Amino acid sequence: MIKIFRHIRKELMETGKTGKYFKYAIGEIILVVIGILIALQVNNWNEQKKQNRLEKEYYCRLLEDTQQDLEQVNQFIKASEDRLAASNQAVRLLQQETAKKVDVGNQLGLSILAIYSDFTPNNSAFEDLKSGANLNIIKDKNIIKAINNYFNIVAGYLSIIKVNANIALDTYYLDKDVFDSGRIHAQMLTNRFITGMEKDVYESMNLDFDETLSQTMKHQLLNGALTYISANARQLQLYNFIKVEVTNLIDVLESTCIRND
Repeated sequence: MIKIFRHIRKELMETGKTGKYFKYAIGEIILVVIGILIALQVNNWNEQKKQNRLEKEYYCRLLEDTQQDLEQVNQFIKASEDRLAASNQAVRLLQQETAKKVDVGNQLGLSILAIYSDFTPNNSAFEDLKSGANLNIIKDKNIIKAINNYFNIVAGYLSIIKVNANIALDTYYLDKDVFDSGRIHAQMLTNRFITGMEKDVYESMNLDFDETLSQTMKHQLLNGALTYISANARQLQLYNFIKVEVTNLIDVLESTCIRND
């Protein structure tokens, strides 16, 4: 093509057709400019297509993180329900005429099992999105606002969950005599004691697993069990609040991810 243009220019110059030459030159310049504009447009189109693809990938990554949050919070809800059930059972046992140390100790232990563990939102995609100028990839700024609100609200709920966990744990370890409270009776039947203690040491404990609690200890432990009910019921409520926030964010991200397919 370039050779053809050169040949035409040469022929016009040699024949002295200066006017036609200038017209031709102007036309050639226009064609070159058009070619450059077309190339720029194609480049811009390819870049926009790349940005749109990256935007969709981020929406879907954010959705995957939030779906994992839902799985995680469901596990914490189940754990809170189990602890709440155990603390209620402890109250039932402590109101009986005679209450075995091992039975009460087991339920009280289950009442605070992993109570300090807390939900941790997945933020890998969002942290990656915030790095550099990636936030500009997201056209719908309401999405960014929704995610920021989500993390802030969840952080507030988690701070209250930790407060309740600390109250329950402080109450549980308030009584230092693990023999009178029956805590050691229950722990001796757990795998960590059975496997962790050498056989002669384990047998030397010589605990009476039919031993019952004194009335004074029953009253003290009943106070604790009621505290665990309160703490676990509050945690269950808060985890359900978190679940609402997770579900709402999933709804937003699902529609966005589909919309950008």
